[in-house]
Amino acid sequence: MKLTITAATGRLGTHVVSEALRHFQTDEIRLAVRNPQKAAAYAEQGLEVVKADYLQPETLVPAFHNTEILIYIPSITHPSIVRVPETENVITAAERAKVKHIIFVGFFADQGTNPFHMAPFFGYTNRRFACSSLSYTIIKNAMYTDPLIPYLPELQTMGKLIYPVPHGTISFISRAESAAAIIKAARDSHYLEKTYTLTQERNYTMPELADILTAVGGKKIAFSPV
Repeated sequence: MKLTITAATGRLGTHVVSEALRHFQTDEIRLAVRNPQKAAAYAEQGLEVVKADYLQPETLVPAFHNTEILIYIPSITHPSIVRVPETENVITAAERAKVKHIIFVGFFADQGTNPFHMAPFFGYTNRRFACSSLSYTIIKNAMYTDPLIPYLPELQTMGKLIYPVPHGTISFISRAESAAAIIKAARDSHYLEKTYTLTQERNYTMPELADILTAVGGKKIAFSPV
């Protein structure tokens, strides 16, 4: 078994690696990262670290060689169109390397009418996998709860929550919860070749979220959308 994890030093990737180490042997895990120096601590633990730059296709095929499960975490570059070439490079390299299965970690805002500025990328990538020769699983994350923690002091200073969702609701998930689901799929073939949307058990209106942040932080935060 060889599990290859891309973007392993990123905010989600570190959680995925941590979860992988709970269920796989170190010699079963390969970390494909843009800058191997940032993964030096992992290499010291005995994990294989290889260079894999999404925009340097020549680095991807060797990085994906002998991979049974490839976890593809896209970059956080903007705008949406910038990520399309990276997806093309990853899929082409995975096909050439004969990767047995790929897990794409996406976002739930991929609907055709969704105005979110990254929605075109996720819509494109889902369809691009469908026309590839790869066996694949798509995991769509809800909004991350993690950024709310460092964001709280700024919200308290403003005294308001400014998400532009005046009439809708939002569901969240933490990166740790997402990582647990990703690795569960990677280690049990029952969960492969499907599409999942990862959320908490309920949605929140923005006034409800503002009330939660008020209770947690002890300072009044009202909802006032931009």
